[in-house]
Amino acid sequence: MIIGKSVSLIYDTKAILNEVDFIISNNKKIGVVGRNGCGKTSFFKIINGVEAVTAGNINIEGEKLAYLPQEFDFPDMLVGEYMESKLENSWDIYKIDMLIEELKFKNYDEYQKISLLSEGQKMKLKLMELLLADPTTLFIDEPTNHLDIEGIMWFEEYLKRLNKTVVMISHDRSFLNHTVDEIWEIENTKIFAFVGDYDNYKTEKLKLIDKWDEEYKRFLIKKAQMEKLIANARKITDGKKRGRAVESAKKRYEREVTRKAKEKYVIKKIGDIEFDTDVRGRKLMLRFDNVTKKYEKNTVFTDLSFEVRGGERIWLFGPNGAGKSTLVKLIMGDEKVTKGEVKLGENINVGYFAQKQTHLDYEKNIFDQFLAETQCDYNKAFGILKRFLFSGDDLKKRIKNLSPGERSRFAFAIFAFKDYDMLILDEPTNHY
Repeated sequence: MIIGKSVSLIYDTKAILNEVDFIISNNKKIGVVGRNGCGKTSFFKIINGVEAVTAGNINIEGEKLAYLPQEFDFPDMLVGEYMESKLENSWDIYKIDMLIEELKFKNYDEYQKISLLSEGQKMKLKLMELLLADPTTLFIDEPTNHLDIEGIMWFEEYLKRLNKTVVMISHDRSFLNHTVDEIWEIENTKIFAFVGDYDNYKTEKLKLIDKWDEEYKRFLIKKAQMEKLIANARKITDGKKRGRAVESAKKRYEREVTRKAKEKYVIKKIGDIEFDTDVRGRKLMLRFDNVTKKYEKNTVFTDLSFEVRGGERIWLFGPNGAGKSTLVKLIMGDEKVTKGEVKLGENINVGYFAQKQTHLDYEKNIFDQFLAETQCDYNKAFGILKRFLFSGDDLKKRIKNLSPGERSRFAFAIFAFKDYDMLILDEPTNHY
């Protein structure tokens, strides 16, 4: 059992969690949701001892925890070498074979470098490492970000059979509907627990918003009444009586308004995004002519031919390792074909939004990075970043202190500043 009592977490002067209580137990499957930057990953880190709480305490009784972060790095090792290094002794080698079968960890060579695995394979490798330690409670941050459709379906079934407590951060509503018993939402430094799946959470949350709206309306009525009381007190002609009446009215205002202040619930959304292009419909954007791509003995494509025309919307999908990223690299010119030709249409400006934002300078703050990347007018930059939900205080944050979701949203603000004729978006919904 994991018990949190009056837990608070503060970064600089910003409260992430404020005196929250929680209990995690009984082999439950819990989905943690909330807007980017609300504190979901920080919540996982303080439970798993990666960061310290500012106040309160977390007691872990009879539990062995394992934490699979959203972003992880591997050493420069072979797959088999890495797996064996995680065993307590060589006699446990059979556990690796069992987990390979259990996790359906396939299409790899144990003598292959980890860096050559797909993101989905890397996620399974990390999960295998955690399971070798036989934890009782798993904390998993955005597991579906690294999995293809087949992988997500496998993981859903795997979690249903897994006899462990699992707490997951996810933006994938369908995945949460199929896997969790409870939804915990982190909002405005508090944790709100909802029994049931994601659809039930949506229904109950709407009821809660209606309740908050009614409380806010009553607060405004009370505020207006108290303001009128103070105004009437100031109209009293007798000086002594006026002073006592005003002082009494102000105390009531402090007690009944200031201390019980309510804020209007606001759902924040990113503003509309438009890309300016002169490309007419059906213009040739991209052509592959009999393209073959090989990496040593591994053939990714053979005689691949297709065209993309203006106005078309194309969904590129396939299992991890099938060659989706290789296809994009060929289009962008980051890889060369083994045979055949890749041709872009005339005067086509291609915009590529990558899954990993490696071009960002993590030491810079949001505002300076945006100006450096876009050469945008100083005053105009404030409005653009506000449209992407970055407040004035946010602009001082360093990139390295952003959550993965905030970092992705910021990178898209830079991306959307420019105009493109063709967009290539690699897993754009991972953080939304």
